[in-house]
Amino acid sequence: MTKVPGTGVDPLAPYGTAEFRRALDALREAGYLTQVTFHPAYGYEDFIEGFRPDEGGRGGLRLVLRDGVFKRVCEAASANPERPYLLLIDEINRGDIPKILGELITLLEPDKRGMHITLPSGRRFAVPSNVHVLGTMNTADRSIRLLDSALRRRFAFHELLPDTEALDGQKVGDVDLGLLLRELNRRVVKELGRERQIGHSFFMPGGEPVDSEADLAAIVRTEVLPLLQEYAYDDYSMLSRFLGQEIVDVQAHTVAGLSDERLVEALSSELQANAGA
Repeated sequence: MTKVPGTGVDPLAPYGTAEFRRALDALREAGYLTQVTFHPAYGYEDFIEGFRPDEGGRGGLRLVLRDGVFKRVCEAASANPERPYLLLIDEINRGDIPKILGELITLLEPDKRGMHITLPSGRRFAVPSNVHVLGTMNTADRSIRLLDSALRRRFAFHELLPDTEALDGQKVGDVDLGLLLRELNRRVVKELGRERQIGHSFFMPGGEPVDSEADLAAIVRTEVLPLLQEYAYDDYSMLSRFLGQEIVDVQAHTVAGLSDERLVEALSSELQANAGA
């Protein structure tokens, strides 16, 4: 599942219908959902198996073969074939997929489930049919384009875009949050493409729409603006096209130090009055 920045803190929260999320919550509560986050240092020994240092009986160190998270999930699923087991891999694209999965990438295919292979350790291993893998990734991360083609063939992709309807009619001063987000993303898409859009959860701290000028101004200053600056590579001309010249001083390469009230007014006049322009 691919998502734009700001579509939820919990990797599972933004996805699917309410019924789907309830099913995931039930798996989590029953102990059938395991979550892991990939990163550049994550390896085969973390995911499948590998040797780890262990203190010996006389105070010395020895290497002991330890099962990784995926192998533990598969063994639990094999012992309980009537139950579905879900492995959630957050930020799956940040890991070195071929290095992490190794020869097991073949076993993810539906027609290879239950087929045993011999691991480098000499142990036999198979992926049961009741094991499901859900990966999440950020569309703004360019490494998505570098995903191994073999991995792409083994996963179905579902894109999650900003839910502006969750903000429609929610007003802070004269700012309609739904219109604000919709127009801001229209400008971002025009300049940079749909993968760089701003997610709705930026404006929904705690799961509820922001409701004060001070909070909205703080969100824009400390979360939205830094993200847009990163997108624009400090190109203040582009940043001005996102937010308007009253907020961004192109000549001075600075952001105007507006009060909370004035910043909200500037957002209203720029992004609502000029919507679609």
